Amino acid sequence: MIGKSPHLALTIMMAFSVNSISMAQADISENTVYLFSFFTGGGEKGLRLAYSFDLYNWTEIPGPHLSPQIGDNIMRDPFLARGPDGLFHLVWTTGWGRRDIGYSGSPDLLSWSEQKLIPVMAHKEKARNCWAPKLFYDETLNQWMILWSTWLDDGTFQPPAEPGTTKNNRIFYVTTSDFKTFSMAELLFDPGYNCIDACLLKDEKEYLLFFKDERDNDASRFNPEHQNIRFARGDRPYGPFGSISDTITGKGAGTWHNEGPGAIKVAGEYYVYYDHHGEPLPLYFGAVKSTDLTEWVDVSSLMSFPEGFKHGAILGIPHPILRGLLGGARPDLNGDGVINLLDFSILIETWN
Repeated sequence: MIGKSPHLALTIMMAFSVNSISMAQADISENTVYLFSFFTGGGEKGLRLAYSFDLYNWTEIPGPHLSPQIGDNIMRDPFLARGPDGLFHLVWTTGWGRRDIGYSGSPDLLSWSEQKLIPVMAHKEKARNCWAPKLFYDETLNQWMILWSTWLDDGTFQPPAEPGTTKNNRIFYVTTSDFKTFSMAELLFDPGYNCIDACLLKDEKEYLLFFKDERDNDASRFNPEHQNIRFARGDRPYGPFGSISDTITGKGAGTWHNEGPGAIKVAGEYYVYYDHHGEPLPLYFGAVKSTDLTEWVDVSSLMSFPEGFKHGAILGIPHPILRGLLGGARPDLNGDGVINLLDFSILIETWN
């Protein structure tokens, strides 16, 4: 997609109040740039990264930054988070029909720990998949949550009622403090129907769980109430979650088949990015925005993303991390497609 930000690049140097979907208040300040982890194609090309100063215009940092070496040698839905200790953690989908998820850690996004499989559902023979893992840091208990969706095909959940729904996923989670030992998987969210792609956003004293209503996953008929993103509310990150919202996507060119929500709150505005992955064409990556969690406006036409951009995570990082990723290259900060003196002056002001 090609679009223009409603903001000037220099205004981004203001101090924002930011809550990352991946952590609760972890070193976010005026020295923050936004980073998006994503994948392209089927995930064979590994971790891709893009940065932005305004949440609208995203520039890819040449990669891949980590190539998949475990599972089925794919890296789909890469979710990147930074902890209070400054270390980065990455989880991803390792295959379509596996019972594990992938993990690697990094101090700077340049060097990575050995990739390993976390067998979160290995004890469940009827687990059909482990999709789109997400991370959330619980400040209260000083531990990480990993949440993902699994179709547990053992009769635990009632079969789907809709004739076009052929899968039956729910949201599960484990906890860890060191990414070495993990709790047993527990059910996090069951809205009573097929759901995937859940992510958590802490909003003051409330926790918002954004997810895809996956009913009609194999239907040709159009139903705007399904195949779109909703959210639920809870007082704790571990649930229970209720007060499920109406669909918040489907208001733009992609009326349904919208998934992979990534949420962030900046200066009192909620942004939820999504991946429009099916009919109606064209495919695209976009976002909706709200100030009150009730009225949502699709702002996809104002945004620009690298070609083939798919499902990942958004977070804030310090400028020195971006400097390291760029390797001294001068980025196109004003979004005009040309590296020029204006970009250089912004870069100097930003990094000083």
